Amino acid sequence: MKLSRLLSTASIITAVAATANSTAWAQSSGAVLDEIIVTSQVRQESLQDVPVSVVAVSGDFLRETNVARLEDLQASVPNFNMNQTGISTQIYIRGIGSGINQGFEQSVGTYIDGIHYPRGQSTRSPFLDLERVEVLRGPQSILFGKNSVAGALNITTAKPTDYMTGYVLGTYEFNENDYSVEGAVGGPISDRIRGRIAGRYHQGDGYMENLTLNREEMQNDDVTLRGQLEVDVTEDITARFKAEYSEFDNIGRYIEITGEQPAQAGPFAGLTYSQILRNAFGQDVSVLNTEQDNRRSSNGDFSFNQNEAYQMSIDWALGDFTLQSNTAYTAMAYQEQCDCDFTGANIFFARLDESYDQLSQEFRLISPAGERLDYIVGAYFQTSDHEYLDNIEVPTSSILIPAVNGRSPGAGNLIAGTGAGRVVEVDSDVWSVFGQLNFDITDQFAIQLGARYTDDSKSGSRLGRVLSLDGSALPAAQVGAPLVYANLFGITTDNLSGLGPQGAFFQNSLGVSPVSDEINETAFTPEVKIEWKPTDDALIYASYVKGNKAGGFDFRANNKNQSATLLESFTFEPEEANSYEIGTKLDLADGRATLNATGFFNEFSNLQVAIFDGILGFNVGNAAGSESKGIEIDGRIALDENLTLNGAIAFIDFEFTDYKNGQCNFGQAPTTPGTPFCDYTGFTQTNLSDVTAFVGANYEVPFVDVVDVSLFGGVSYASSYFANSTYDPDLVQGEHAKVDLRLNIASKNDDWSLAFIGKNLTDVQLLTYGGDAPLSGGTFGVESKYSFWGQGRTMAVQLGYKF
Repeated sequence: MKLSRLLSTASIITAVAATANSTAWAQSSGAVLDEIIVTSQVRQESLQDVPVSVVAVSGDFLRETNVARLEDLQASVPNFNMNQTGISTQIYIRGIGSGINQGFEQSVGTYIDGIHYPRGQSTRSPFLDLERVEVLRGPQSILFGKNSVAGALNITTAKPTDYMTGYVLGTYEFNENDYSVEGAVGGPISDRIRGRIAGRYHQGDGYMENLTLNREEMQNDDVTLRGQLEVDVTEDITARFKAEYSEFDNIGRYIEITGEQPAQAGPFAGLTYSQILRNAFGQDVSVLNTEQDNRRSSNGDFSFNQNEAYQMSIDWALGDFTLQSNTAYTAMAYQEQCDCDFTGANIFFARLDESYDQLSQEFRLISPAGERLDYIVGAYFQTSDHEYLDNIEVPTSSILIPAVNGRSPGAGNLIAGTGAGRVVEVDSDVWSVFGQLNFDITDQFAIQLGARYTDDSKSGSRLGRVLSLDGSALPAAQVGAPLVYANLFGITTDNLSGLGPQGAFFQNSLGVSPVSDEINETAFTPEVKIEWKPTDDALIYASYVKGNKAGGFDFRANNKNQSATLLESFTFEPEEANSYEIGTKLDLADGRATLNATGFFNEFSNLQVAIFDGILGFNVGNAAGSESKGIEIDGRIALDENLTLNGAIAFIDFEFTDYKNGQCNFGQAPTTPGTPFCDYTGFTQTNLSDVTAFVGANYEVPFVDVVDVSLFGGVSYASSYFANSTYDPDLVQGEHAKVDLRLNIASKNDDWSLAFIGKNLTDVQLLTYGGDAPLSGGTFGVESKYSFWGQGRTMAVQLGYKF
């Protein structure tokens, strides 16, 4: 372990240990910590009473520190990470998440006001007017259920109040000319009706320069609107209605080409990929920029997204019991263009369209809290329609045309102005029943038992077809184009069925399109927790939870891969988890400090992984298994009335116990005999640091008679990780630390504030994801890599007004 890593880790441990060691100071100061309320077990409870490893972040903190999206939470929540690839969004908790395939449902369940959002793209939506965000680590099978096999994000929006309240907040970031305006207003409309409306607009230029198109990227433009009504229907029945609409559009990406090596043999021997593109094919000079310098070459990318949600929630007081009903319709749609060769050369584009509609209904009966025996029972139903379309497009000016003609004269002309597309449709119905029972055996000992039974039915189909770029059938002169796509890129399509013996040959080797199938799965997921409260200020718990994530259909495969048929490769199996935890939550110094710790051991079987085929597609496989174990510690302490410290650290040891079908990186010889795969058994998870930590301090002091001044500082640390799925040693992010500061000047009554925010003051640009540049190795026989880079230092000013 490097000295810097030891020092970083030691500093966090020291900060957390201060929670316990400084209690005498805290006691003498008279300071008391604010209680953190969470709803991770449906009821409103103190964070210190919940036997779950959970981190809660308030809406005020999110706004004040300019945390606008889920991915911004990574720095302050150890063992949670999120990143975007060229065609997907990935969320991980404790090393478990979903790979690059739109057919996956997220292993980390995202819930907004109790409604499940299973598609990764939906999580890109910006935050607006939140009460809090809770990050629950470990399987949350009982009360959250659907596929929350790694954990859950429990997001709660701000609700209408019975008094008039509101705020306006404007933020401007200097480096990228990035600004946002957010506001909300709510209060009573009548004696029985309360309302709240909120909105946010954001626009930014991005921090990367596109040399090919001479513009800044990634340009952001998003708007979100939300309206809520809360109605006292009777003295016992309260109904809440919510409608929300958001658009978030991005132009460009944060991708650069790096890590090039000259070709060792063949017609381009001695040339790098960029030199081949420039010198042999006359492409734009921008392709020669292959250093990581926040400048890229690309012919243009965009992502246009829409989310909408309509929800009705009813709370009915039945004596001391509460019956809850939660009805919701949500819809997500986007259109994307990816210059997925990731260079400024004219090679190919990928166009992606996805839409997802979901209707859900949940009922819960909640018994009175505080009794020796209390419980929650419920039923859930969800139906959804999912459509996905992507198209690999070869323009008439693409360099693939002369490159292919050089190998096989005339073959390149066949694919000019054509596209190889996939169309996927999936209908799904899910129903489940669940219950959780808490029994206080004595005043100190309690047991919690839970179970959920789920029935998941899906029907899906996938069609591969080659068409002209305008969507029309291929002209007579190009009917042989599917043979070229099959031969060079391993893409099977239904066009092959009419192309005689050659078409039959490729159908035999790649599979016969289209395919359709049905899945019906049931799962029983139990939970057992034992709680011991030796004192009123201490909780010790141990738990066992079984998690399950449903199987599904592979959206992104071009061929049958190693399966016997395309139909066999179309479906993938459910994955299962067994999670064991032991933890403690301590209130110290009469509420002036807290210290929480969790130890965990997780076993996963049939992990769903996406494996890039090395050319243009992804195949889904089920890695046989993995194990992870670790420790998570967090604490807070009020050193006096003005100074509060908080810290968190997580250690994790992740290992694939059986993963023989991994993707090899360029030039790596397959290690699994008879296959093109590499055996990664014994390897850790990608994008996973084995140590992550955070320490923060907030200091408030009266300055003059009319204003107060506060200073917040935070330091986050993460050890090194593989930033790619092939364990390429050239795509490793080293250990790093980031520093954030916020200086806030506010009026005495806190109605206005002016803040200066510096984020990532150490100017660390993280390698978040990378891989072999598409077609560089498979088509041109040369090593080249693409890489995603995070944002460096930012400086912003924020002006707010509350009423």
